[in-house]
Amino acid sequence: MRKRCHRTRRPVSPLMLINRGLINTELETQERQFVEAFAGGWATEEHFDNLADMRDALLIAAAYKKDADTLGVCRLAGVALQNIRDRHRKTRRLGASGDELQALRVFATTYRDFWLRQPVGIYETACAALNVARKTDTRVLNVQEMGGRA
Repeated sequence: MRKRCHRTRRPVSPLMLINRGLINTELETQERQFVEAFAGGWATEEHFDNLADMRDALLIAAAYKKDADTLGVCRLAGVALQNIRDRHRKTRRLGASGDELQALRVFATTYRDFWLRQPVGIYETACAALNVARKTDTRVLNVQEMGGRA
């Protein structure tokens, strides 16, 4: 005899570990390459924009989760990105000092570790909040403020 109960499906998103874990090597390589472009001297505005987006999305999610350690790393990365942006305005070149590179490398590691522990829904929410902030606030940290392409 068959059981006649109706299963209720709940909209639960899996951990990012499952989703990101499938392609973690490629993502991590790409994220670290954004940082190493500054070390190698071949960084472009796209590398800067990607790091700024990573930092902004992580900042939103860490504030939501009230993760003080991650917020501290985001603030350090923000200072490094601000310095890079200021230097770009003066010299029209993208580069980073040793301390800035160290801060960005720690940020890349923290970014990966943070998202592996979170559900996908938090990542999607952080990205959506970032998109709304980009549309409403002109003080975001990206290449548009550096005077580059729109």
